Amino acid sequence: MQTTKLYEILSSYNRYWTTGNIDAGIERDILPDCLKQLDSREIIVLKGVRRCGKSTLMAQVIRELLARKVQPTSILRINLEEPLFSSEYSVELLEQIYRTYRERVQPEGKCWLFMDEVQNVPGWESWVRGRSETEDIKIFVTGSSSQMLSREIGTKLTGRHVSFEVYPLSFQEFLRFSNLEVGTELDYTARKAVVRKSFSDYLKYGGFPEVALRESTDDKELLLKNYFEDLLYRDIVTRYEIRDVSNLRNLAVYLLTNVAKPTSITKLKNNFNISQDKTENYVSAIMESYLLFQLQMFSYSLKSTMRAGFKPYAIDTGLRNRVAFEFSEDMGWLVENAIFCHLKRHHEEIYYHSNGSDTDFVVKEGMKITKRIQVWYEDVSVTSIPERELACFHKPLEGHEAAESILVTNDYEDVIDTAGRRVQCIPAAKYLLKGK
Repeated sequence: MQTTKLYEILSSYNRYWTTGNIDAGIERDILPDCLKQLDSREIIVLKGVRRCGKSTLMAQVIRELLARKVQPTSILRINLEEPLFSSEYSVELLEQIYRTYRERVQPEGKCWLFMDEVQNVPGWESWVRGRSETEDIKIFVTGSSSQMLSREIGTKLTGRHVSFEVYPLSFQEFLRFSNLEVGTELDYTARKAVVRKSFSDYLKYGGFPEVALRESTDDKELLLKNYFEDLLYRDIVTRYEIRDVSNLRNLAVYLLTNVAKPTSITKLKNNFNISQDKTENYVSAIMESYLLFQLQMFSYSLKSTMRAGFKPYAIDTGLRNRVAFEFSEDMGWLVENAIFCHLKRHHEEIYYHSNGSDTDFVVKEGMKITKRIQVWYEDVSVTSIPERELACFHKPLEGHEAAESILVTNDYEDVIDTAGRRVQCIPAAKYLLKGK
């Protein structure tokens, strides 16, 4: 690419070189953790589903650098989904971009380099590692393929990076995008009606930032439809060179429709009448795109875990609702999905448990199970908790008797004793406003 054209592209993405400021939107909760890494030598990796706010988060880091009086021209942002780059994705392109920047913008001194959707460039990790080791440069990268980034980072950047997973908006952030801050128990009590209404909207339309900011229902649904199509075709079909798009799409829609319900590769293979290998590859590609997650059963036996299959959970309930079936009939499953995403943000190891009675979620920290969580989301008029929802708390997992027992409800709040166990009952909307 001609140097002059390349410089024009870079200038268009880095207008703060001349203005000294950047539009970076509403602050995300993960930002302070990212800012703690500003003075480290490690490469910062932001991973997450397309359109969840990774680029905006990088812009917020840039805004902080500008606020700290970092010279604007020492900050370079590159969007590697720029159409003019698509025919030239290579390490040579990265080198040409960086060389043009150094020659025409910032010849010397420390550089802050921000690279969006870096997984588009084969061999990016070698280039990033080389520059990081030989120059005074701080590098941030984003990507929307969990497995691809993990594989590349694991082989080339071991010990040289810090990774953060970026999700669509948490419920706390969703309220913030609606100009509603609920930081204390008193705030929740005083604004309970509006918080519950917002929770209903959150379940229906999800937490993608741009969707949350749109006023029109039609706009929200159109965006969600486009997000699903982009995920399917750009992050799965094109990236993995999948030809049987019809079965892939049907499989994705089926999993989204059946969130929180146990399934397995064998069941999916039989449902869609496709081979075992193809089913495994399609499910893997869907998960790697961050469209869905797999929740495994907790067991001390790996064989039992693998035999049990998994429960699928969507990255976002709004995305799920746009392509699945009727919303109103699935409220309990959607609440369970929202609880899963909340736990996923805060904990590395989450499972479900099945041993006579099912437990929706168990949280493992280190060698200990620290939480057992059951979701019971009935109409507010129902105040009598069915025995089947409490049965999972009667018998603690051996060796983990101290695990916290939590029943997530619609609006019922209390602390109850069942079979000698103390169970905290907490409304779903309130639980999602808790830290961990």
